[in-house]
Amino acid sequence: MLVLLLQWLQARNGFRHMRLKNTVKRYLTFDQQAALVEEIGERVQESTEPRVSFDRHVYFTNFTSYGFKMPIYLNLVRDPVEKMASRFYYARATPRPGAATPPGYTSPAPPHYTSLEECLRYQDPECTFLTGHHYDLTIPYFCGHEDFCRELNNEAALSLAKRRVEAWYPVVGVLEKVNATLAVLQHHLPHYFAGVLDLYHNDLLAPHYNRNQQRPPTSPEVEAALKTNLSLEYDFYNYLKQRLGKQFQELPVT
Repeated sequence: MLVLLLQWLQARNGFRHMRLKNTVKRYLTFDQQAALVEEIGERVQESTEPRVSFDRHVYFTNFTSYGFKMPIYLNLVRDPVEKMASRFYYARATPRPGAATPPGYTSPAPPHYTSLEECLRYQDPECTFLTGHHYDLTIPYFCGHEDFCRELNNEAALSLAKRRVEAWYPVVGVLEKVNATLAVLQHHLPHYFAGVLDLYHNDLLAPHYNRNQQRPPTSPEVEAALKTNLSLEYDFYNYLKQRLGKQFQELPVT
């Protein structure tokens, strides 16, 4: 959703939005992080626009470690169980939807189970989350490329993710709070998001075009089981919801 909005806003707000290559790999080595920083630096220099924005699925990268100025980070999160269920069913609807396949990429084997309930019943690794194991969930995207950042329910990863949000993310949106997210973005990052509320509600004909219409609802039993396993993911999600809510309440009345 954020990428779609940035693509629509770039002409009217005088910036250029660019999609970065290799969106498959989120966890990068030190050299791969350096290549990412270098790519962004080169794109900024080449751009004729006064401002640029980029998007890529990648964990937090500290640009100062490579002698570059830090960018403005922003992200959009969603309820952890909803995110997990969305991934589960979306993979069955459209593997790698609309994404270019990078060299050397091997398509995963077809999934075993068609329902989340069945997957959990048989404790398949695709839907079973074990403390201490590594997963591509929400916290690593804010914590970074350190190995412990991907460990489920790691307190140090949660703490570092929160510190990095406070230091480098003026706004972290919440999908379940779309109006508050867009209002806060419009206020805090006007050079990019001026007019976003009007655009979203009045101009975009299908803001949720990426929604999987065949996805069944998550049962209360499955939701309860997953919430227990994803306890620190929920700690982080609730912290971000409270932070966004506070920012929204502090907006000037217009």
